[in-house]
Amino acid sequence: MNVNGVGAAGYQAWQGTRKAENNAKGNFGANVKSTGNVVHIAPDALFSIYDAKTGESANVYRADDYSEENPFYIVKGMDKNGNEYEQTVDVSKVNPNSCSYTELLALNAHTGNKSDSNFLSMAIMKDKSGTASYHETADYMAMAHELMNDMKTLGNWDGYLRYGKWINDILTFCKNK
Repeated sequence: MNVNGVGAAGYQAWQGTRKAENNAKGNFGANVKSTGNVVHIAPDALFSIYDAKTGESANVYRADDYSEENPFYIVKGMDKNGNEYEQTVDVSKVNPNSCSYTELLALNAHTGNKSDSNFLSMAIMKDKSGTASYHETADYMAMAHELMNDMKTLGNWDGYLRYGKWINDILTFCKNK
């Protein structure tokens, strides 16, 4: 039995389809096209994120001269105007109560928060900030506390604990610097 012509007239359903392959060796980064910009998400970065609404992206790397005494990170990405940027962030000087999203991403990577659930937390905090770009400052600690309380109200204890751990990790690092 044929459904809507699949298999009709001797054409099998798999004909004309094939697996898409990238023949470029050594280039494993994903390219995402959005709002007219091509955004590069780098799998070798410590943390990568992309905002589909603004077309912005950020890839966080440790700087070549990184050390515990000099915790410098490089954030590379695409801004909301489609321009590539590169920013050096000294995480020992980041104030999570008033920082840009790119600075927060570097601080987030430094404290070891790089899981899939943390990726979602970071995206939600950016959305909640209401900022127009990754480079505007906001009070991300206040947002994290609000989101933690939202999780408590909803009875989402996994989310509540996730935000609590994130807040604790950030505050512990900031207190010790």
